[in-house]
Amino acid sequence: MLAVAQLTAALVPSMVARGRGGVLNMGSGAGLTVMPAAAAYSASKHFIDGFSEALRADLAGTGVVVTQVCPGPVDSEFDKVAGTAGGMTGGPPQFLRISAAQCAREALAGFDRGAALVFPGRAYGIAMRLLPLLPRGPQRRRAARSAARYRGTAAGAAAGPRPAGTGTDTPEGQVRR
Repeated sequence: MLAVAQLTAALVPSMVARGRGGVLNMGSGAGLTVMPAAAAYSASKHFIDGFSEALRADLAGTGVVVTQVCPGPVDSEFDKVAGTAGGMTGGPPQFLRISAAQCAREALAGFDRGAALVFPGRAYGIAMRLLPLLPRGPQRRRAARSAARYRGTAAGAAAGPRPAGTGTDTPEGQVRR
């Protein structure tokens, strides 16, 4: 977040003085919704969203373009580095995944068009454009269910195999003593 703000502050004034230029910020769909088990990541992407929207308003009429790219699942080393090979638990379905090359092509095409917001991938773009129509309450409930599944998966993996009768038959959210 700090780098985005510092680079923007350092580079944008000369763009405004020239009357042309552009800022292409890499956000994420996580910055536009609730993403369980990734609070810091999601918060950093919410910053990119707010920063990009405010910057675009501030620079309107100056000739400087501000585009935010919000990709969904992209085939890259991100999942491997994050320890979530194959995608995050409770994350978007696999059919929404796109290649890094497609993501880059669509990001640059949107930037060239002067788009405020780019959602690379056809199916993902449709889903993200529909998201604002879903009230926050159902989004929170979906996120809470995903988080509960994630906690159950993480707890099970951390604990290793369990002998019979040690709590695997208890309802979700209850601890057997």
